[in-house]
Formats: sequence, C-alpha cells, structure tokens
Amino acid sequence: MGRAENIQLNVRSAFARDRVHALAKLTGMTASEVIEDALRGYVPPGVPANTGKLVRRGALLVRPSSGKPVSLESANEALDRSREHDIDH
Repeated sequence: MGRAENIQLNVRSAFARDRVHALAKLTGMTASEVIEDALRGYVPPGVPANTGKLVRRGALLVRPSSGKPVSLESANEALDRSREHDIDH
C-alpha cells in the first residue's frame, strides 16, 4: 500500500538529525514517530500546561474559586499572621 501523500519536513540541524536517529534506534520507532511524539508533548515556554483542576487566567494557572472573593486586606492580614507565627516558633 503506497502513501497517499508524500509529506516531508527538512531539518537542517545536525544535532536534531543525530538525536532523532539515536532515539529511533533506541525505541524501535521511526524517525517520524519520534518527532510526532515529541511535538505532541511540547509546550512552548511561558504557556503553562493545564494541570488537574487548575484553570487558566491569562498566563497563569489558578485554582477555581469555590466561595466568596478574598479581599486584598484579608489576604494581607492572613500573610501577616502567618509571618508572625513563623517568628514566634
């Protein structure tokens, strides 16, 4: 059975070529399979991957809110209490 399309990707990096061939030999995969697998798992720097229950808010991943909003004042008070507790012990 022949290929319906003859798709090629030319990479002019000696490192990439050598690394792909080494991984293909090590894993028993073809060079194309190694590259496809690597690209499926790639996440560009600065773009966090979705993890568990975290949700994206702009460039950050945060836990979704489960109650009323927390004010800046109450957050600062909680931080101050935590810092004072650390000093006492």
